[in-house]
Amino acid sequence: MFSFNRICCAAIAFSLSFAVNAETSMEKIVEEHNIQLCKLPLLAIANEVIGENSHRLHVDQPKNHADKYPFTVVGIISYNDQDAQIQFNASPMVNGECEVSYQEAFALPETCIDVREQVFKKWEYVGKLSKDSFFLRHKERFTKNATLTNIKSGSECLVTRRHSGI
Repeated sequence: MFSFNRICCAAIAFSLSFAVNAETSMEKIVEEHNIQLCKLPLLAIANEVIGENSHRLHVDQPKNHADKYPFTVVGIISYNDQDAQIQFNASPMVNGECEVSYQEAFALPETCIDVREQVFKKWEYVGKLSKDSFFLRHKERFTKNATLTNIKSGSECLVTRRHSGI
């Protein structure tokens, strides 16, 4: 049940957004690539999602002018019971603002029905994507959603969480 505890703790951390001031390797990335426009939102979302967990991030396709083009950072966050894949996206906009998002994926050793009932019970069920996948949306933060997909003949669940347009 560590995986459910991890998700619950992550949900609490998300609701306390920006409260964690842990330094992440995102700080090194924004410095090395001279990212100014998207710096604050990238650091804020990385701190919110990663917290104090061990992690490793890499830039996908480094750009000379990272502040002018969409920018992607991929990596792994190590939780107590397993790793999760993470992808951060930053898109500078013509109005001088920056839109950031993230996508996190991990597998849990429980059925998707159990995961939904115990972790995502307050999220709105939007619908099925296939016979093995369904889509959920956060009831208060409409830019947050999740896809739960049965894997290993339904005995485990692949969870993909997203938060976009931040």
